[in-house]
Amino acid sequence: MLRQLKVRRHVATVLCLFSVFAFVALRILHGNIAEAAPPALIQTAAHHFEPPFENSNHRSNWSRVRKEAGGYVDVRPDGSRAELTLDPSLQARVERLLRAHPAPYAAAVVLSVEDGRVLAMAGHSTREPNKSVVDLVTKPWAPAASIFKLVTATALVEHGVSPDTRVCYHDGVHSVEESNLRSNPRLDRACNSLAFAIAKSQNAIVARLAHDKLDEKSLAAAARALGFGERLPFALPVEPSTAHVPEGGLPFARTAAGFWNTTLSPLHGAWLAATLARGGVTPPLRLIDRVVDRDGNATRPATAPERRVVDERTARAVGRMMVGTTEFGTARTGFRDKRTGRPLLPGITVAGKTGSLDRRDPAEPHLSYSWFVGFAPAERPEVAVAVLLGNGADWHVKAHQVAREVLGSYFEGEREGGNARMAAR
Repeated sequence: MLRQLKVRRHVATVLCLFSVFAFVALRILHGNIAEAAPPALIQTAAHHFEPPFENSNHRSNWSRVRKEAGGYVDVRPDGSRAELTLDPSLQARVERLLRAHPAPYAAAVVLSVEDGRVLAMAGHSTREPNKSVVDLVTKPWAPAASIFKLVTATALVEHGVSPDTRVCYHDGVHSVEESNLRSNPRLDRACNSLAFAIAKSQNAIVARLAHDKLDEKSLAAAARALGFGERLPFALPVEPSTAHVPEGGLPFARTAAGFWNTTLSPLHGAWLAATLARGGVTPPLRLIDRVVDRDGNATRPATAPERRVVDERTARAVGRMMVGTTEFGTARTGFRDKRTGRPLLPGITVAGKTGSLDRRDPAEPHLSYSWFVGFAPAERPEVAVAVLLGNGADWHVKAHQVAREVLGSYFEGEREGGNARMAAR
């Protein structure tokens, strides 16, 4: 009798385990797990891009790219042609805009939010005239600066911090010190929200919230989810952006606020903005529209799968905070008339984030880095943009001003065959 009970118990256990495995398999086949993945799963699954895309033969070589009547093409040695996604009119406008401003280094990327097509990518250097567009666009040659606040804001919201959460603070405009990490009623005369901090790039608020609510693991996980440390899948060689998150204390708080330990490429900046615009789902970056062999047979290259890397409610909350940057924050003067306060892109709400940091290495020429990443229209995103300038000591323009001109070129319908987008709104 005892042996029979043990056998029955063993059989019941096997049947139970089989039922669990069958249930999980059915859920995976129907896609329900992917749809309802909790933030913890999203963070650990972030960007391990599939080998089939990484090993794809559909690559491009920028040195072979040329403009033809129908657009930009990469003519290959075997006689095939890769037709690129670049919009000829927009590409020309972005190139002219960058060259109109005499910055030692400049780069810009424009992406279609819907399908990840690269609509424009340009770069030039007056300091190193032979530096390639690819290097300026795909390599993280500048610190992420306050663009990294978007990563910190994502981690904070996912850990229960509301955009309306208020912090009383002092200073924090140009630095973060130990005193900013503790409440001090005698010094803390101003109180504002996380949303205000993102719009105004207020370092003390972001540093304090990160110090109180996050740790090394949670911030590093958010950075990985948003592409740091990963080589973005792309038709051209890409160097990963970096984020080295310290264990805690003042070094951790300063990293969270964007002061050090991070780098970012313009391509990654546009990709990050597009990911937030898509509600936390990564855009499938596309530079090659199709490949036509010498016999005229056309194929469309594979793209990386879209992945949910941030909870949708979190991404939408961060996106709404980004609107404040152009409405009343650090990019207001680039998007509104200084005299009248009227928007310079009428009818179009822009979500964005600025970043600025100086390189003060005595062994290197001075560089003042200026960033803008964002998307528009904020309520129904069509296009994501990143502009990065490396200005000299006598700088002339900020990235958000150039970004507004880039977005204006897109929405004004100056693209070949386009409609006047702003006039129709």
